[in-house]
Amino acid sequence: MKFVSSPELNNYLSELLDKHELNLSISDLLGNIFSNLEITNSKEINLLSERFNSDKHEVFLSKISDYLDIDLSIEDNEEIFKKYIEGSIHELETSKYLNNDYYRLVKANPIKLGKYELVWDHYEPYEIFAYKDMSQVDYIEINFLGYFKEKFPFLALNYQGVTWMNITPNEIETMENSIKKIKGKVIVFGLGLGYLPFMISNKKEVTSIKVIENDPIIIKLFNDNLLDYFPNKNKIEIIKDDALNYLNKDLKSDYAFIDLWHSPEDGLELFLKFKKSEKHSKSTTFLYWLESSFYLYLRRLMMSLIEETLDKQKVDYNKEKSYEDHIINIYYKKTKDLVINNKAQLDNLLTDKSLLDLLLDD
Repeated sequence: MKFVSSPELNNYLSELLDKHELNLSISDLLGNIFSNLEITNSKEINLLSERFNSDKHEVFLSKISDYLDIDLSIEDNEEIFKKYIEGSIHELETSKYLNNDYYRLVKANPIKLGKYELVWDHYEPYEIFAYKDMSQVDYIEINFLGYFKEKFPFLALNYQGVTWMNITPNEIETMENSIKKIKGKVIVFGLGLGYLPFMISNKKEVTSIKVIENDPIIIKLFNDNLLDYFPNKNKIEIIKDDALNYLNKDLKSDYAFIDLWHSPEDGLELFLKFKKSEKHSKSTTFLYWLESSFYLYLRRLMMSLIEETLDKQKVDYNKEKSYEDHIINIYYKKTKDLVINNKAQLDNLLTDKSLLDLLLDD
């Protein structure tokens, strides 16, 4: 990749790299507060709110600032904190989620099966979690973090004592758009605790649902403890199989929903494999859990390559220690002869479509 030097392009590159570094810094800061119960508690928030006659949300934000040890007397720090930390954190209403049909109807009892355990877990008051998929505006990543002022229960499946999957506001919010779109014959890859099959089975526009799940224990746990709570369980067929066996086949369905990962970092390889296989199912609309975050992740990797290129770093793009390295190496090989003359060409390179097409073009 070569950049033809000009004042406009040079300034724009500098601006993009600054935003890239800001995204990484914000991500690190937010990572320090996710589900961190050391920051504060409801007793302390109530006490401080009464003492200083302050809004509880403002008190909570102040506690976060103290915990992160950010010097807000520095103007740049204050701007970043207010815009990208405070602006990302929202108080949520429990009623919105507790009135969800899955929450209202699925009343499973805790049970242990092998190394798995179905449990009722909860968020503590003022415990922060991501509740929506990330987005971006002008190359700045937008996070959506939420908390409740009271304890919030949710169904979870633990594996060897570690949460493997759960039905939280994040699950509800990140699947909402897909649930609205889906109709007809549907194939779902990944059973989990059955949230999406539950919700779409209640739609009259959905006629049948095939769920592909490879873990027999999860299937048994679901069939024995959850399925009976589904009002329209007759629409659902669970098939024990490996999702990869369906690659490069015509799925013969109207919609396919793929949910085989916990995060974009661990799911990128599978995401790309399914994206490549879409061409074999031309009548199927594919939907992916956390798809927006995958493109943000790919954009980060391309920006890392651009940074290495501009810094003239000596990198062996034939070696790789991780899947991230693998993607950057592909980007390098696909763009090594690319000449970028202006801002518009650079913007085009960083579009979702371009970032994906470079990886799908064999």
